[in-house]
Amino acid sequence: MLHSSFRRAPRRPARAVAGGALLALAGGLLVAPAVAAPAAALATPYTQDFETAGTPSQAPDGWSVESANTAGMRAGWEGWTFHTPAEVVSAFGNSGDRNGFGKAQGLVAVVHSDSNRPATGTFDSTLWAPAYAVDPGAAAVTISFDSHYKQGQAPQEAKLLAKIDGGDPVLVEQFGTNRLNQTHTFAVDLPSGAQNVQFGWQYLKSTNNWFWMIDNVSIAEAAPADRTPAVISNTKAPVAPGSTATVEVGGLRPGQQLEASFGGGPVSGIPAAGADGAVSFGVAIPADQPNGTIPLLLAGDGVVPVETSLTVLAAPGDLGATTEPQLWFDGFEGAADAWQAEGAWQFTTRADVVASQGTDRRQAFTRASGTIAIAEASTQPFAGALTSAPVEVSAGAKLELRFDSHLRVRGSGGTAVVSAVFDTGETIVLRTMTENEESAQPRLPLTVPDGASTVRFALSYEAPAGGGSWMLDDLHLVQPLPQLPADAEAIARIDVFSDVQGANARLQNNVMPGFERLPGGRAGVLLSNGDQTSQGTESQYNSYLAAVQGGGGAEYPTVVSTIGNHEFYGGNGSDVYIQRFLDRTGMRGLGVEGSTSPNTGLWGEVLVDGELPLLWIGSEYHDYPSQTGSGPFVVLSDEQFDWLRARLEHYSAENKPVVLASHHVFADSNSGTYINFNRNDFDRDTERLQSLLAAHPNVTVLTSHTHWSAELNDWSVEQRFDPAAELAPTIVNTAAVTTQYGPSGDWGETGIGGADPVGLRAALYEDRLRVTAYYFDGNAVEREIKHIDVALPAEAPAAPPEVSLGAGTVVQGGEVTVTGAGFLPSEPLRIELHSAPVVLATTAADAQGGLAATVRIPAGTPAGRHSLVVVRADGTELSMPIVVRAAEGGTGGGPGGSGDTGGQTGGGAGDAGRSGSADALSRTGSNGPVGVAIAVALLIAGGSAMAVRRLRRRA
Repeated sequence: MLHSSFRRAPRRPARAVAGGALLALAGGLLVAPAVAAPAAALATPYTQDFETAGTPSQAPDGWSVESANTAGMRAGWEGWTFHTPAEVVSAFGNSGDRNGFGKAQGLVAVVHSDSNRPATGTFDSTLWAPAYAVDPGAAAVTISFDSHYKQGQAPQEAKLLAKIDGGDPVLVEQFGTNRLNQTHTFAVDLPSGAQNVQFGWQYLKSTNNWFWMIDNVSIAEAAPADRTPAVISNTKAPVAPGSTATVEVGGLRPGQQLEASFGGGPVSGIPAAGADGAVSFGVAIPADQPNGTIPLLLAGDGVVPVETSLTVLAAPGDLGATTEPQLWFDGFEGAADAWQAEGAWQFTTRADVVASQGTDRRQAFTRASGTIAIAEASTQPFAGALTSAPVEVSAGAKLELRFDSHLRVRGSGGTAVVSAVFDTGETIVLRTMTENEESAQPRLPLTVPDGASTVRFALSYEAPAGGGSWMLDDLHLVQPLPQLPADAEAIARIDVFSDVQGANARLQNNVMPGFERLPGGRAGVLLSNGDQTSQGTESQYNSYLAAVQGGGGAEYPTVVSTIGNHEFYGGNGSDVYIQRFLDRTGMRGLGVEGSTSPNTGLWGEVLVDGELPLLWIGSEYHDYPSQTGSGPFVVLSDEQFDWLRARLEHYSAENKPVVLASHHVFADSNSGTYINFNRNDFDRDTERLQSLLAAHPNVTVLTSHTHWSAELNDWSVEQRFDPAAELAPTIVNTAAVTTQYGPSGDWGETGIGGADPVGLRAALYEDRLRVTAYYFDGNAVEREIKHIDVALPAEAPAAPPEVSLGAGTVVQGGEVTVTGAGFLPSEPLRIELHSAPVVLATTAADAQGGLAATVRIPAGTPAGRHSLVVVRADGTELSMPIVVRAAEGGTGGGPGGSGDTGGQTGGGAGDAGRSGSADALSRTGSNGPVGVAIAVALLIAGGSAMAVRRLRRRA
């Protein structure tokens, strides 16, 4: 069939056509790398080389140009026009790849916006080819053309479009990165009965950007391309062993049958594609499936095979142990009944609070996770207290109450009071708050008074209408780490900075020499946590690296760099910027051994000073032009994720602390992560990363990107990705070398004028990882902003402790030796005589978890059977029977002792290990004051060490 209405230009010698491009699906059209047209195709192919364009503004016959707002542009260059590449160079210069269109011959179609902007605003221009008539029954059409495209700054866009039978344009291909001197071929499936298809090259929203040139267009009928399935659902989201993952796939023909295999085995029960070409099916995950990314292969008749994967992660069970014993935790997850509420306290979520009450800084409670408690006085006055259930404590214990708090003070304000109410009747006010305090974690010390065995925590709030609100979450009672001695020496140290972005003088003159002035001098590793440059150009790397070296960078044994978002800020495509980053920073040499990825070095690990694992991750793709400089910023390959999972599992098994560096941030974690710009850095990798980190509370994550000030309350947070988890990873914000920011209104941010650049030091000690943020002034003098001590993981006892007595009998007023083993190192203990308890001693296990103490039995103790009980820090009791004999000349108060001198042992909890019934026990302490005649001789092995407690995930 001859298209007589088309004006044909003489054909040039045929050249090879390179296939390949990203697949796209739009409006029911399948777009794919084309297959060759069948030899028996009836419709005559159409070609165009633009040699018949009469003038720069006169398109060849049948072609048309639609332009808008081109007033003020150069004459003869308004929108799509027709020139030779030599004319382009002559008009606009030889720079910027203008002379690189080697595939072109003679005239080309060109739209050029560099140094060619409209008088106001942006311009649009679309070049339309003639409608190509197809034969009845034609199934597909291919289009091929040579192209020389250079991406401009946002919001400029470039697209190849198609219209079938004059319908609405649909997208064939989006051009979002530099694609210079390339041949493109695409196939478009046609609906039944289609009569013609028209292609257009659309250049939109441009002003002073770059250019697009095309030449040698060819359109022809073709056999229908195999369908390439497009995975719609997020297969990176983690699924648990024994569950069923739902997978949704589009891009198929209506009624087409998809086949799939998971982990090498077939997936059954896949229905045929619906009318929209989509299908949803379930994939059963074996109950014994190990953690990892498992291949999912999609195929079938007329289907291009596509391999994706499913991420399998089992829910964590035992969360390990910590050097800061946690006696109690409540995050309000399903435990509201355990609280006594006076007043209109609500148990809800931050999102629901914002939805019902509005923002007004409520959304800035980044520490909140899952269910929270809130006292709201926005429209009504509020007065009431929220009181916890009793928590078991030991007399004399020095503890610390921690909780997440977001106090909004509005109008005439309100008052929030935190109190500890002991079973002795004593109440201690721990803190009174009347000032605005956003997303904080107060840490309130308290000492348990003598005689107390339980404490309730009362949180009261009173405010008039309009006085604000108080939001609470994640209360926990801990035995805090002791104060770090001034002369403590760090085992391993990391110096950290981020977000330089051209502030090279501040890096060289303030931060780098400032690190050298810190105790111990420079650290074993220097970490540059992303955004070393502003746009990832060679010249910017030159300046940055010169600043690092000028500030003493060569004195560090190892320099680790992570890739930020600004390293991608250009139009040359992700691969160019990734390879430049790896080459210029030297990170290829720190890549994972054995990896064959061209991106190796974006992730990896070093062991700092032989003790502290430092891991890092980095994005393997970011399309800056199409994302217009905003998120999402991160794509992680399965190889990178599986590596991270395996390394975290390894170090958790070894009870080692881990530092993980990521330039990018998690939404609603630390400073500034509630604003929209920072809410979707990790995109489809978000869920699996968060689930992985929730299983490893031994990880401290250093994130950057926001530039938000380290002076803010949520500079560091315990990030509960699982709201019910008693332990959680810590996330710390590295602030910035360049301009720092703080909040402005509800969702904005504002620069902080005059702030010195910030650097961090992470230092490992025997019982903690301390991360400290410093300002460094123009003389490189440091000023500490704040620090956070992160408790370390440690071994918990392998078996319940056991205790024994030196003798099974003792005379009134006599001594008996108590020994034991298997306690937590330095665990507080209390020794009592029952039945009516009499405290005989307050002591502690030694550094190896052992106990050795000699206690005196009160002279007034009635003779008879009793129990000597060792009470642990968590309230667990270990009981041993003992017989008290009357002293010479004394009187008995019960059955006589046996006179045995052999030792007695006890173990377990509660009454386990006690002999005799309750009725057979004498009433200890009935004769004379409880404290009379108690003399304690402690035989405690010297030294103090880490206190640990095994914690389990809440159901």
